Amino acid sequence: MIPLLAQNGIRWIATDEEILSQSTQGFISRDNRGFVRNPERMYRPYKVAEAGAELSIVFRDHALSDMIGFHYQRGDPTEAAEDFVTRLHGIGQAINGAEPALVSVILDGENCWEHYPGGGVVFLRALYERCSRAKDLQVFSVGAYLERHPPRDTLPKLFAGSWINHNFAIWVGHEEDNTAWDALHRAREHLRQRASGEHSDPNRIRQAWEEIYIAEGSDWFWWFGDDHSCAQDDVFDYLFRKHLQNVYLILGDAPPPELSRPISRRGQRAIYTLPRAFLDVKIDGRQTFFEWVSAGRYTCQNERGTMAMVTRGPIKDVYFGFSLEALLVRVDFDSPARVALADFDTLRVGWVEPPGWEVLMEIQNVDGRLQFPLKLAHQGQEIPAPDLQVGVDQIVELAIPFARLGIAVDQPIQFYVELLEGRQSRDRAPREGTINLACPSPNFEQIMWNV
Repeated sequence: MIPLLAQNGIRWIATDEEILSQSTQGFISRDNRGFVRNPERMYRPYKVAEAGAELSIVFRDHALSDMIGFHYQRGDPTEAAEDFVTRLHGIGQAINGAEPALVSVILDGENCWEHYPGGGVVFLRALYERCSRAKDLQVFSVGAYLERHPPRDTLPKLFAGSWINHNFAIWVGHEEDNTAWDALHRAREHLRQRASGEHSDPNRIRQAWEEIYIAEGSDWFWWFGDDHSCAQDDVFDYLFRKHLQNVYLILGDAPPPELSRPISRRGQRAIYTLPRAFLDVKIDGRQTFFEWVSAGRYTCQNERGTMAMVTRGPIKDVYFGFSLEALLVRVDFDSPARVALADFDTLRVGWVEPPGWEVLMEIQNVDGRLQFPLKLAHQGQEIPAPDLQVGVDQIVELAIPFARLGIAVDQPIQFYVELLEGRQSRDRAPREGTINLACPSPNFEQIMWNV
């Protein structure tokens, strides 16, 4: 790939820090708390060479990139900008070198701003204002930086992979992906054979190649497989196969029968299951399997179809259900809850319906021991709620009486779980939207049994 890019006038490329980690056998990587090992070697440009061709390359800080792409949209824009600049200062202090550090922030820039208040304008203005005021920060385009500070180090080998999980798994490997690639390959080979014939029509051949080029776009394969799903899955499937059918039709040939059958084997994927029965849970934070066996479950994933988050948050699963009197919520983390929560300030359960309510579990370190006081608030005003329950040990378990939220039978409930640090969102479940259910009636289990 490097010679091909260089031959076409490309002077620099960018990819993810995990590619740099793989290219250096883990010498440049992050520890289990997210701190960069050997940061002075990460925050700089490099050269890559192959077959006599050479390019400059930079590696994005995927944590900072994901903060803009997925997290800052949920908080106050000016506080988010302040948090971002604080993180930049922290990188500078960690390096403390004579050479300038290049912190590359790169994301799918067209996709995140619709999720920001005001389209991101307030956040971006606040961010650039703070960067321009800081004496130790300068904002550069990559090209301008490389002209002033060309790379001196050459990577001996560039690891092959995308900036999502340093592999190509989103686009290849799944049965649906492979079926689509095979269909594309067969159509391409058919066109190559017809194009080499003596009586081929140049205009038809050109039109058929255009259809192939369209079908070769990687975004078709983004939607095949189990990585991403959206309400338009069947439309993308149809359009992909239609472009391949057009190759044969333009050439005056009958398309293969398999192109008339959908490649995708499923409908839109549900991001969580719903409760099947009332729960009998002891709120103690201990991982007791049978207490939650009939609960609904959300497993953290990336719902935003056109973007993928590289930096995984600590929330792993959210279980939810109810007794007759209370909403029950369980949060599992990628390590025991008491360990995972130590780096954060607050665990919040927020409601979109009924609106304005939130339960805040503060995370306090008192003489080396974590404590977890609970608060109930409505529209920012704290309301006494001594009957809220929480247990924190291996997991977090919460019991929130329906009466405290003014929720009646059959009333809709829409909630989410969020981890905060310094008033900034660090992780959220679901990643997008809310978990939706309804307050159960006393005969809920009978209704579920009949269904």
